[in-house]
Amino acid sequence: MAFPIKVALALAVPTLPDGLGWWFEPKFDWHRTVLRRTDDTVILYARSGRVVTPQWMDLAMAGMELRPGTVLDGVT
Repeated sequence: MAFPIKVALALAVPTLPDGLGWWFEPKFDWHRTVLRRTDDTVILYARSGRVVTPQWMDLAMAGMELRPGTVLDGVT
């Protein structure tokens, strides 16, 4: 897997799709962050690909508890 990875972005639509199998969640204006746990460290990326580990050091420290090779996509 090549890093930084491109993340899926929310898309505004005029109406919600109908039918079985659809899941929805609200889109809040938070920071999209990808956490990558390597063998030695944790690297956090903004959705632009910029490294933001220094800005979220508390998350990076918590991420050290994860198994190497783990990648998480979420909001901060």
